[in-house]
Amino acid sequence: MFTTVASYSDPLEAHLACGLLQAEGLDARLDDTGTAIANWEWRLAIGGMRLRVPDAQAIHARRVLAELDAGAYALDTAEDEATDAAEAAADDARLLPPDRESVSSRLAWAALMLLGLPLPWRRRRGAADEVVRKA
Repeated sequence: MFTTVASYSDPLEAHLACGLLQAEGLDARLDDTGTAIANWEWRLAIGGMRLRVPDAQAIHARRVLAELDAGAYALDTAEDEATDAAEAAADDARLLPPDRESVSSRLAWAALMLLGLPLPWRRRRGAADEVVRKA
């Protein structure tokens, strides 16, 4: 026999809660998912999607869902955002192409666009080339 431990009107939230219970080793399942997804206007009328577990696991499942509601599984966003921003800046510095804009490169581009003549140009040596050499 199965016991309903929660009911959700949002399918995404229901699947996340079911996945959490399954990750905790519980035999969780969602009932009425087909009806709730296919006929979204009926979700409230049928009571939403029911999250069910075997009777013997109901207490543990309710504890896990209470921890989820309390925010025990929330990510620490302030620290993660600072770390992600620093990593992104380091990646950008390594992946940026060297600065190739110079007077000769602009003249070569203009000649190519206006006359159809590809002309050679000199690259400007600078800090960007040093970054590429170090990487």
